[in-house]
Amino acid sequence: MAHEWDSAEYVKDWYRHDTQVQLLTLPMEIAVALVSDDGLPVGRVIDLGSGPGRFLARFLDEFPQAEGVWVDSSPHMAEIARETLARVADRVTFLIADASRPGDLDGGQADVVVTSRMVHHFSPQEIRSFYDWAARALGDRGYLINLDHFGSPPDWESRYRSIRRRLLGARPASQSHGHDHHFQPLDRHLEWLGAAGFDSDVAWKAFHTALLVGRIGD
Repeated sequence: MAHEWDSAEYVKDWYRHDTQVQLLTLPMEIAVALVSDDGLPVGRVIDLGSGPGRFLARFLDEFPQAEGVWVDSSPHMAEIARETLARVADRVTFLIADASRPGDLDGGQADVVVTSRMVHHFSPQEIRSFYDWAARALGDRGYLINLDHFGSPPDWESRYRSIRRRLLGARPASQSHGHDHHFQPLDRHLEWLGAAGFDSDVAWKAFHTALLVGRIGD
């Protein structure tokens, strides 16, 4: 997959033809509201696989005292994200890094770890390692937000894909990209989150896309 995101043309086309922007607005708002309502002092948000930076921007708008860490492997996405995050640029650190190896990041501690449409590219072992890393990054208290695609039974997967095209439209064929691993089902993710120390739940779901929220601390 890396070579696709290394292409400036591919990244720009993907951004222009992202059919899920409107669909994902509500779960992003749910995530921000849950953290805000909790009363957690948010000083640092790490967004892995941040892409255009929309999710990070929403958190930084909600928490004007917080700083953000944008992490993605694509320098071309960074160019787009710098425009998205221009209004909060003085509070954002940009890291070009492989988010599938978060242990290699110098991201520091966080109050919120956010990721969107990234973890489904990971192997089961990488997902477990990611959740373990997030728990360590959050320390005694904080939130992990994972807005992503998850596995469904085969018949339901095909049904979801069919109506998603009807309701959201289809991406151009040039925007398709491969997946090295099968999407893992939600119950498996919840099990892995629990093993990492999170109290977690599915806060929203549409088709095979869902918002997983994990919380650490009292």
